[in-house]
Parts: sequence; structure tokens; C-alpha cells
Amino acid sequence: MELKMIFVLAAMESHRIHVDKEALRRTSDLLGTKMKQLEQEAHRAAGQIFLVTSNSQLRTVLFEKLCLHERCENKKLPKTINKQQQSTSEAALLQLQDLHPLPKIILEYRQIHKIKSTFVDGILSCMMSKNYVSSTWYQTSVVTGRISAKHPNFQALPRQPLQITKKQYIQGKEEEVVTVHPRAMFIPQEGWTFLAADFCQVELRLLAHLSSDPELLRIFINPQADVFTMLASQWKGVSAGEVTFEDREHAKRIVYSVVYGAGRERLSGILGVSAEQADLQRSPGLHPEDHPAVSQTSCTLTPGAEINACLGSTSTLHCSEFIVDWYLIQRYFVQNLLDAGRLSRDDGYVLSIMGRRRTLPNINSNDWGIRMQAERQAVNFVVQGSAADLCKMAMIRIFNLVSSSNSLSARLVAQLHDELLYEVEDSQVEQFAALVRSTMESLQHIDHLGVHLKVPLKVAVSSGKSWGSMSELNIPPASPSL
Repeated sequence: MELKMIFVLAAMESHRIHVDKEALRRTSDLLGTKMKQLEQEAHRAAGQIFLVTSNSQLRTVLFEKLCLHERCENKKLPKTINKQQQSTSEAALLQLQDLHPLPKIILEYRQIHKIKSTFVDGILSCMMSKNYVSSTWYQTSVVTGRISAKHPNFQALPRQPLQITKKQYIQGKEEEVVTVHPRAMFIPQEGWTFLAADFCQVELRLLAHLSSDPELLRIFINPQADVFTMLASQWKGVSAGEVTFEDREHAKRIVYSVVYGAGRERLSGILGVSAEQADLQRSPGLHPEDHPAVSQTSCTLTPGAEINACLGSTSTLHCSEFIVDWYLIQRYFVQNLLDAGRLSRDDGYVLSIMGRRRTLPNINSNDWGIRMQAERQAVNFVVQGSAADLCKMAMIRIFNLVSSSNSLSARLVAQLHDELLYEVEDSQVEQFAALVRSTMESLQHIDHLGVHLKVPLKVAVSSGKSWGSMSELNIPPASPSL
């Protein structure tokens, strides 16, 4: 598979993605103006002028002048790596943002600074005198088998637009809200359309397959069911129809945080709780391996039940009483990986569904913390590595179908982990969309590799005249033939 990928990536690197250069420059100017405005607001909030980008100067203002750490009741703020100083990280600022205006200003400044420097000015620097870009794609730089990109890194471009308040200097005129979307700057050539094909919730579908959890299998076998809506409705105790978009997004963030083992600071920001509440919760004197739900010989709680048990039954998904016990959920998946033969403690490695291997020398470590890190890596690798396998197989199959066709001219211009972005002639959009979707969904069964997923794969296809204005295509089912 990796040898076949070389030809796909070589073709992808040869294709150009056109960019609206003037719109990119205007966006850069707008973001620069907003950063200056936030800088002035930060100085007013602090009562002094300081370098906003300097962590040491910010630390002095926050903790020596404003003494915000002293106002954190029962909160243990994160420290720097050497544990000698208070941290000015995102996790720390999130805990401080309700105590003073400055942390929230700094968070917004950092967000805009990252978009401007990385996604706007960074792309402009890759263009020079050209009006197009073409990334360099790497297939062996990520341990999970994922493809990565540089110059520019398309995979890091934010999916959602950013709302910027544009200050007005005319008296009586209200502030203007401007939407900034870096993806909207990327446009197809004349007579062509962008078409994106996205594996829907592929990591959770793989978890359902690997764990054989009856509740997850039931959700995904039903083509109309939405896993995040159903989990949110269970946690809130309401019907699926009463779940709001915000509730669904919150449930989605919690689930993926559980799956990929987010740290307590990151989880505290997601849930809006203290770092202590987001930390591992274990009874005094009880070793996690002694927990009846996650013993080596018996693991009876389903992921849904474990998450519900940890989160509790609350009236709102945003309740600050959420406590997630990572260990319970992690141990459930590790046990199922052992049962399925994807994890070998004796040989010290883990396998993806297509046989990609990662060695884990610390999987049997006597140090509990080191062993837990290896188990997190095991779960992460099997899920992400298997998703990467499926996406690479899809890229190869579609590439071969297009190459052997006398009519199709579509070209793959970017890969975004679970999503493939193509440039397609306007007259071929519907035909190619049906081909791509059926090809990707057919990967539920790959006979020659012994891959037979217990749940169907679902692919959403969208198109648009810019990467930032894609709308879903409703296409009838079709077989992957020309």
C-alpha cells in the first residue's frame, strides 16, 4: 500500500491549488489591525505597557502585579515544565479568564496571531510571485501512518470561520463583525469545482468494530443515527430532537477527548471545569487495576455506560459537575484490543486493521505512569492508524479508477486525514461524486486484506466554488464502476 501511495502523492504534489491572493492580503491587513487593537486593550486591562507576545512579561503582569493565582479558589494552576514558575499556557489562561479581562484578551490575541502568521502570511510566503500553492506531502513522518503536509500545511487550516469585530472610529457607528475564513481563499480554476469526500466519524466506527460494543454497533448500523446526538440526549436525559447544535458539538469534543486521552488542562477547558475535576478520579487506596469494571479478566461496562457513569445524569451538558475517569474508558478499549489480537503485550507491539505495526517497548513497564502512556499510544495508534489505512486505500483505488478512465479528469489536490479534496470539471461533478462515495464506502470489506468491518462506512460528499463554501451533495447510490 505504501509503495502504491508514492504515485498518488507524486501526482498530488504536481497539482496546483489556486489562491485569491488579493483576498489573502486584505485578510492579513484586517488581522494585523485587530491584533493592534487587542494589544491596546491588553495594555489598558493590565494598567501598563508590556510585550503581549512575551511569556515572561505576561507572567509578571498576571501573577506579580494582578496576583490572579491568589484569587483561584481551590484551583491548582499549571506550572512550566521545570515546575518553577506559573504557566501562561492556554490551559492556565482558560482558568483565569473569569477573574480578570486580560486572560481572555490574550487568548483572542493568540488565536488571531496564529491564523495570521501560520495560515495567512504563511501561505503568502509560499506563493511569492505565483497565484497558486502546492504542498509537499509526507507519508512516513507520522508514527500512526497518517499523511502530513508542509509549505503550506493544508491539514492545519481551520475548518470553521473566525468572527472578527472591526472597531469603528466614527462616533456613533457600531462595531462591524467580519468573518475570516482562510479556506475561502482557495479556489478551483475556471470551469472546475472543488469536491470533498469525508469519512464520517470513522474513528468511532473503528472503535465500535474493534470493541464489539453492542451500543456503539447499534448506533452505527442504523444509517440514520447520529452518535453524538444520541450520546448528548442520553447525558442530558432528553429526546434526540431536543439536542441543540451546541450540545452535539460539546458531546463530540468530550468523546474525542476521551478517545485520544486529552490531558486534564485541555479537558478542563473543554468542559468548563477545574483541572482537578478533569483529572483522574480514583478512590483513596484503590489501585485502578483493582476496579471491577476494568480488571484484566473482566470488563463489563460498555463505553457508553462508563461515560454515563463518569459524567452522571445532569440537566445540562455544560454542567460544571462533569468528572471523566479516563482510566476506566481507556482500560476498556485496551482490554478489547488485547482480546481482538491488535495488542501484543508479550511481543510489545500493536497492529492497525491492515497490519501496520507500532512497537511499544513500555507496554509492560513496572512504572504505572509509563505503562499508561504506552496504553494510550496503543489505543491512539489502532484508531488513527486504521483510519489512515482506510484513507490511503481510498486514495489509491480512486487514483487507479481515474487513471484508467478515458473520460474522468478529476485530480486529488489535498488530503485532510479523513477527508479527500478533489478538483473536478463542472460537467463531471455528480458522476465523480457518486464514484468517490461508493468506492470509499466499499472499503468496509477488503477481502484480500481480511478487513471486514462490523459497521458500515459512511461518506459525506460536498462541493463548492471555494474551499470555504462547500455544500453537501445529495447523490443516489452508485457502484464504483466507470
